Amino acid sequence: MSNNRRYCEPSIARVYAEHVRGTDRISRPPPISLETRCVDTHACKRYTDCDPLLSQQLRDRMRMEYRTDALDTRLWVVHKSAKIGGVFFTAGESIEGVKRSSDDKMLRCASVITLVSGGRSLYAWVSKFLSFDKIHLAHVRWLPFPEYPCGTPVIVTLPNGGRVPRLPCTLDLTDIDPSRVAILSEDTCKYVMRLTGIDTMPV
Repeated sequence: MSNNRRYCEPSIARVYAEHVRGTDRISRPPPISLETRCVDTHACKRYTDCDPLLSQQLRDRMRMEYRTDALDTRLWVVHKSAKIGGVFFTAGESIEGVKRSSDDKMLRCASVITLVSGGRSLYAWVSKFLSFDKIHLAHVRWLPFPEYPCGTPVIVTLPNGGRVPRLPCTLDLTDIDPSRVAILSEDTCKYVMRLTGIDTMPV
């Protein structure tokens, strides 16, 4: 038996004994939603071919998926909201964040997303969600590479004016972590805190 197992198993047993009585009814946990798609609302509209870089990436994606150049980028639908792993996100909110209730201590921006790329966590701001047929994408602006001033993934900062990833401006929704992000803006950086999960630090 490994050291970890030797210490963990008795700890789990003790917690269970302390918090679960023999008369307690053990129920199934709530189901985990894996739903990941753009959400149709009254704010949906057709994409207008007004952003050359985005339009080119949309054309490339259609060509890769359907093996044709005949599809028009104006077939894409622009969405304000999306579900990622069952979690709602909203495009175009202020990067400074907003309070969700009077009790909130930190601001939350429903447009800031995080994902793992190249073996490390990255952050981006979503300007819009787009869908065409079975393809669901986020149009993003990459935020500076995260820094970890305490050497752990618990405290995460995004330095103002820091170096940003040089990656495409579109992401598949399935590549995004289903974690909301809280934000605290300071003079030199933004502190970000995932509400679920933990960052992957670069090696």
